[in-house]
Amino acid sequence: MIEARNLRNMTISSTPLMGQENTPLHTIDGVGTGFEGAKPRHQVAFTPNPLATPLRNEADAISAPHAQLSHTPLRTPLRDNLAINVGEKDGTDTARIAAQRTLKANFRNLPKPENNFELIVPENDIEPEGADGSNIREEDATERDARLEQLKQKEEQRILARRSLVVQRDLPRPAIVDMVTLLQRLNINDGRHDIIDDHAWHLICTEMAHILHHDSIAHPLPGTNKPGAEQSTYEFGSDRDIGKAKDAIHAELASTVGFPNTEPDQLRHGLYSLSESEALDESTSWAALRRQLLYSPTARTWVTPESLPPQERTTGYDHLLMDERELMVKDASKAAKAEKKLDVTLGGYQARSQSLYKRIAHAFEEYHALKVDHDSFSRLRHQEDISGPRRVASLKEEVERLEFRERLLQARYSGLEVDKNDVEARIVSLEEKLMAQAEAVNQAHLAELDGNL
Repeated sequence: MIEARNLRNMTISSTPLMGQENTPLHTIDGVGTGFEGAKPRHQVAFTPNPLATPLRNEADAISAPHAQLSHTPLRTPLRDNLAINVGEKDGTDTARIAAQRTLKANFRNLPKPENNFELIVPENDIEPEGADGSNIREEDATERDARLEQLKQKEEQRILARRSLVVQRDLPRPAIVDMVTLLQRLNINDGRHDIIDDHAWHLICTEMAHILHHDSIAHPLPGTNKPGAEQSTYEFGSDRDIGKAKDAIHAELASTVGFPNTEPDQLRHGLYSLSESEALDESTSWAALRRQLLYSPTARTWVTPESLPPQERTTGYDHLLMDERELMVKDASKAAKAEKKLDVTLGGYQARSQSLYKRIAHAFEEYHALKVDHDSFSRLRHQEDISGPRRVASLKEEVERLEFRERLLQARYSGLEVDKNDVEARIVSLEEKLMAQAEAVNQAHLAELDGNL
């Protein structure tokens, strides 16, 4: 049973290499059992340790008293070529002593160290210089990250600045751009030959159409028919050319309006002042033109009323009405969802508000009732402060009057009691006289009777 228990413990326990402790083994009287057979054995052969020093018996100690005690079985062979240790070659101490003397003499003949070292430390660290004479040093990681971040921000600003002003300022623009229809509408001959050259007008219209088409692809609006993976083929000019074009437009506009040699901000303020003073014609603004146009459902754009038949006008109005209704439905659904979210978010606050409102109303009612009681008792106290002394004075007068009557009645009672005592004394004396007279008469009568006999 002990053998089976030991075997089970060794099976379920982890090896000591996994960080566990050695498996505890059970023994009988300090003697363990083996596992090489079914029959248990009483002596366990341990693994021999080649570093263990073997024990010496007394005979060996007596026969070899100066034997070396550090020898171990399976030891490394001793190599003493200089014969410094105990004599292994000839077995005598004379060779060892001679070898030691020779070695010491050789050590004495070695040259002594001079120790004349000179250490030169530079006063200042000289940094390497570049071609322009500036010091070259390794860039710090923080400075490098800041520089890269600054370059990234500049690149993003440059990319954002290359967008059209319509996109930058979020101005109204068409969601669907048809290049052919747009160019046809823009190149209509409407009498601009006196103002601008036909070729220049054609270039302006083409460039504007390309920019609108690029914005509809690169910066799409809701309702566009352009796929998301479509790429625009429009190529912007260089920053230098765009800058020159902006300067030329600014100079032309400033000279036309009457503000030459002005900055863009000053020109903008001047145009605002002219607009406020009605120096510019507001009939050319989109707000004024919008009221004169009608929506075409087939072309999906705003056109003049003359170009639309009555049936398409009605269809356009119906389309605009449906758009407004859909917008109202969307806004209503958004509002309903927002209300649901607010109910979820503010439900606890509303319940808490209602409970607090009820508590406040109940507290106000109690306060009102207590205030009425307080005012009533305060008014009563004020009245009592006025009427109390008067009632006390009248009660005092009544008490004094009753005390006076009591004294008078007590005096009268005393006189009557004296009179009563006098009358009772006279009555007693009269009764005694009558009794004496009656007794005398009775005696006389008895004497008469005795005399007659």
